Amino acid sequence: MPAVRPAAPLVIVAVAYGAAQLVGAAAHMRLGWDETVYVSQVSPHVPAAYFSAPRARGITLLAAPVVAVTSSLTALRWYMAVLSSVGLVVAYWPWTRLLRPVTVGIAALLLTSLWVVRFYGNEVMPNLYVAYGAVAAAGWFTHVAGAVPDPGDVAPRVSPRRACAWLAVAVGCTALLRPGDAVWLVLPLAAGAVVMGRHRIGLLIGIALGMAGGLLPWAVEAYVRFGDPLRRLHDSSRVEGGLGWHPEGVAMNLRALDKYVLCRPCGTTISHVPTVALWWPAIPPLVVAGLVLAARQGRLRLLAPAAACGAVLAAAYLLFVGYAAPRFLIPAYALLALPVAELAVGLVVLTRGRWRGVTAGAVATGLVLLAAGQQSVLRYMSGEEVRSRQDYSWLASGLRDLGLHPPCTLSGDTAQPLAFYVGCRSVEVSGNNASTTTAGLLRAARTTRFATLELAGSRPRYARGWRRYVLTTPAGERWKIYVPPGTAYAPRG
Repeated sequence: MPAVRPAAPLVIVAVAYGAAQLVGAAAHMRLGWDETVYVSQVSPHVPAAYFSAPRARGITLLAAPVVAVTSSLTALRWYMAVLSSVGLVVAYWPWTRLLRPVTVGIAALLLTSLWVVRFYGNEVMPNLYVAYGAVAAAGWFTHVAGAVPDPGDVAPRVSPRRACAWLAVAVGCTALLRPGDAVWLVLPLAAGAVVMGRHRIGLLIGIALGMAGGLLPWAVEAYVRFGDPLRRLHDSSRVEGGLGWHPEGVAMNLRALDKYVLCRPCGTTISHVPTVALWWPAIPPLVVAGLVLAARQGRLRLLAPAAACGAVLAAAYLLFVGYAAPRFLIPAYALLALPVAELAVGLVVLTRGRWRGVTAGAVATGLVLLAAGQQSVLRYMSGEEVRSRQDYSWLASGLRDLGLHPPCTLSGDTAQPLAFYVGCRSVEVSGNNASTTTAGLLRAARTTRFATLELAGSRPRYARGWRRYVLTTPAGERWKIYVPPGTAYAPRG
């Protein structure tokens, strides 16, 4: 029981998080573009889509137990919802032995109130699980690095040796999911291990073993498919648009915050900051205030590792990536929620007399306002994505009406997700998902049922003389479908 009581607020938040996912609009949403790529890697029902250099296999392993046995979308969504709820508990569990139980619960509540965390909870996407790995790694690091909890508030500490082992597991899982994020995560952890000195060797060994184990599949694939790790890194940078110094990323992320799932290309002109987005620029001062309050209570060493890791992971996407997607910052939000929660609880604890009730009411009001604003954004974003993904299903149905069915191959605009829905293979001769040459594409056109799709572009050179069909979606988009001569298509409409 002593080890269970501190986790009670966290478990309550996790259950509520899972329930919210199962009743929300995203519970039955069709798979998005990236999801079709990840799911196709382990699904026996469709050909595997091209797996570009920046991607990693970790999230496919998480989805594999369900995808391998059923093609049911409902089963997959429910499974991922349960998995994300359990992952929330696992991630913040080490913190229940370091901080006040209510602090950990509020940190989890702050995280799960965000629309982007609610939206991606049951999606087959890696960012949320990277956040879980980062929070757990920072927590187990804090156990080992000499942080001394208040024995009156929390359960006994874990032994340094066991905590080092769990640190290795957390870092390894993070590296398996997104190697680049894992590198940014371990930089402050390794620096902290050297500076703090306590159990330095054990910490560094745990970090090194975790990184080595997590990066091994990525490195093996780099040699097999890309030549070597350096070439894969070069290809990854190219696909990402050139990783480097991009200070305009701050404006890009603010622009994308409550408007775009992916903002690429993304302008930096911000005419105004919507009221529902004011929480975002408030994060840095709230984190600093939480750290100051923790320092005054002698608890800074409890929160400094999480704050440092969160700041570094945020900087990685705000300053070094030339486009924006709200999901990229989920790991930073998960870590920075801890000092913000410490501030909220600390203010209530320090307030005396009748003012304590006023302070508690102000904190509760802030949480309610955040949740309400994020719910409105979630409703809007879910509606936009539902409509967009329904177009995939509509186009797939139109392609089947043209006679396209497995074995088949698609190329052109959005060929990857459409190929998944039709059951085809996808190939490209240019762009981020280039996987063949023009000669290889023409060979596929001769040996399988084949179609090239274009939305805004002109007829490809290799498709001169091919038959053209036009499909107009309910949203008014006019798709041109090119099929090679001699293909036995029998259009029904």
